[in-house]
Amino acid sequence: MSDYTSDIYLSWDDVQNICRELARRIHVEHPQGFNKILAITRGGMFPAGIIARELNIRLIDTVSIASYDEQNRHEPKILKDCHPDFMDGALVIDDLSDTGTTLRLLKTKLTNAKFATLFVKPSGAELVDWFGREAPQSTWVRFPWDTVRQYATPLVCDRIS
Repeated sequence: MSDYTSDIYLSWDDVQNICRELARRIHVEHPQGFNKILAITRGGMFPAGIIARELNIRLIDTVSIASYDEQNRHEPKILKDCHPDFMDGALVIDDLSDTGTTLRLLKTKLTNAKFATLFVKPSGAELVDWFGREAPQSTWVRFPWDTVRQYATPLVCDRIS
């Protein structure tokens, strides 16, 4: 994962705004709506909750897929599958389509599913029906659930000590 040359840091407000934009587009472009959302854990859980609220969808399930650990990418492995009722016609939500590995695996398992992500990178773009923002392949997107807010002392306090 050392191929990243830049970062995009998102706040919770950024995520809320992107999710609402995304929900608006989904509603306009898919007027028949969805009755269920499948969130890809962990990154898709927060966006799925926001989008579910905006689209008034109450049925939500999760699927957990591991395709990397702290340092290395590997073949995707389903750690927790979704309920069979979610295998057909779900709106699938994740935070990011990076290489497309996770979504590619799900596309082989699900029927009539549509995919939405907050961010998309070039290698994963063709797998997504809707996305909020684009990012270069070399950019690490830092979501607020993966970062810690930290107090910073005022500049003048640093000078005193």
